[in-house]
Amino acid sequence: MAKPVRYGGQAVIEGVMMRGAKTFAVACRRANGEILVRDEPVPAFFTRYAWAKLPFLRGVFALADSLVLGMKSLLFSANLAMEDQQAAAAASAEAGEPPDTPGAPPMGPLTQALLGPVWLFVAAGGLPGGGAISSISVTGSAILGLALGIGLFMILPGLAAQWLTPILGETIWRAVVEGLMRVALMLGYIALIGRMKEVQRVFQYHGAEHKAINALETEGTLDVDAAVRASRIHPRCGTNFVLTVLIIKMLVVMVLPWQEKLHLIVLLRLALLPLVASISFEIIRLAGTYRDIAPLQWLVTPGLLTQQLTTREPARDMVEVAVASLQRVMQREGALPAEDSPAAAVA
Repeated sequence: MAKPVRYGGQAVIEGVMMRGAKTFAVACRRANGEILVRDEPVPAFFTRYAWAKLPFLRGVFALADSLVLGMKSLLFSANLAMEDQQAAAAASAEAGEPPDTPGAPPMGPLTQALLGPVWLFVAAGGLPGGGAISSISVTGSAILGLALGIGLFMILPGLAAQWLTPILGETIWRAVVEGLMRVALMLGYIALIGRMKEVQRVFQYHGAEHKAINALETEGTLDVDAAVRASRIHPRCGTNFVLTVLIIKMLVVMVLPWQEKLHLIVLLRLALLPLVASISFEIIRLAGTYRDIAPLQWLVTPGLLTQQLTTREPARDMVEVAVASLQRVMQREGALPAEDSPAAAVA
């Protein structure tokens, strides 16, 4: 018997990306109310090699897979959002009315990178001068955001633990304080950006993504009514992954010799990432598969609780978008007849 496909995805600008075994699809709600769906094969590297699916290797490749597909999906949805904004501005200009572009003025590049995904500054006013968003813009923002993330979530907690050595002593408490500070910074960051109205909509689409997958996995059916009834919390969420990584890293650092020099602190923690990511991936995979085993659920409880921050209850029309995306993936992979798909335009 074939193993069931573990579907996953992420929220994008006014839409949802869903990924299956061989196909991923992005569904976005346009300004005119239409759902536009685009699907592509998953890059062959992630599906061709059996060794890339081995336990403790697959976690690293799954992380790379999510980054590649996530960036492609964000770029697609960002350009759709830009087209809708430009069309609305042109219509307002033709009617002699002031432009009604939602959000704040364009953010600076530092803020864009700190807030991460490109959808934030598109939804907040777009790029200066207009025009399509290039992959270079997305990549540049991602690289700068990664650098800032290393500084904020890796270097700063390590330095703080180092400064507290006279109080904590040369004990494992330095690693505990470093780990707890990293978790606190991450939760504070999520809570802060979650106050932005554009981010709140993305968090609603995040909840819609979970609802569609939960409906399929718990009720064995995929339709909008079932998805609306389903939970917006899911154990395989990327939020679970991030929190589990932080907790596992803290435990690993506790048993390693403390490094006094900053560059050694940074290099050691970067070197640990593949190992920590692999362990975390396996834990989350097991927790998602065996939902009735309490100890596994305890391990991912911090991530499940944090999803209260990273998801919001979606509107029904958002759930429709998530369902359309997942149905397109299932169609392309032969798990769903074509006639069961909702009416949606094809990109």
